[in-house]
Amino acid sequence: MSDDILNTIEVLTKRVGAKEEEANKLKKLVNELCGEAGIPVRYANIAEASGSLGAIRADQFYGQTITAAIRNYLEQRKSGRLGAATLNEIYSAVRDGGYKFESKNENNAKVSVGNTLRKSSSIFHRLPNGQYGLLEWYPSAKAKPESAPAPKKKVKAIHSKAKPVEVENAAEKVVAISSPAKVKNDVTNKEIRAVILEQSGQFQNSDIEAATKAKFPTKDLPNTKIPTVIFLLKKLGLIKVVSERSGSKGAVYSKA
Repeated sequence: MSDDILNTIEVLTKRVGAKEEEANKLKKLVNELCGEAGIPVRYANIAEASGSLGAIRADQFYGQTITAAIRNYLEQRKSGRLGAATLNEIYSAVRDGGYKFESKNENNAKVSVGNTLRKSSSIFHRLPNGQYGLLEWYPSAKAKPESAPAPKKKVKAIHSKAKPVEVENAAEKVVAISSPAKVKNDVTNKEIRAVILEQSGQFQNSDIEAATKAKFPTKDLPNTKIPTVIFLLKKLGLIKVVSERSGSKGAVYSKA
């Protein structure tokens, strides 16, 4: 076989590889758009030209925290020379690996993954293209700095010869400075109502609780809030009871 033929084969093989890699990128983009639209992916098996992830075991992330599951998955990608991943890829991997989400609703579960990635900026790093990797992979990148505590105000010492009234007033000022009033930051009934009416299909109290906490992570959720809003929505005819509470199994609802 002549050298010219071998050289031609090599050139064409490289072109095929480049075309396959370009096609894989387009297939991944289509799959991500399918995920955003809530429809099945068009390309279930995409060959990886640059690396191999390996199979995700059904129990690989079972019993782990969500942070540990995400970190282990990203480290597995790094070992397979794949690097950072999209939110959809991370969610699908930890779900398929046996991680048990509090909510059975896919959108709510995906929100909890996104919240974990954003809040744990000392572990995970968001790239400009929207993908996530481990912060330790990018030495020049820096985690978002935590807000520094406000400096304490100095209170002038009260002279022993001060009048009783002045001492009392000064003591009240000290208490006011050292014990600021706690600001109430509960989720409102209106916000819970919006979460309930966003649900598709059947749901339980636990689903609404998980969705509300995921949507308003910085707010408090009193135990009586969700039952109260569900009761009011039933009275208004906006939701209905699919099955009543039975033993330890909670009631199941759906939109009317």
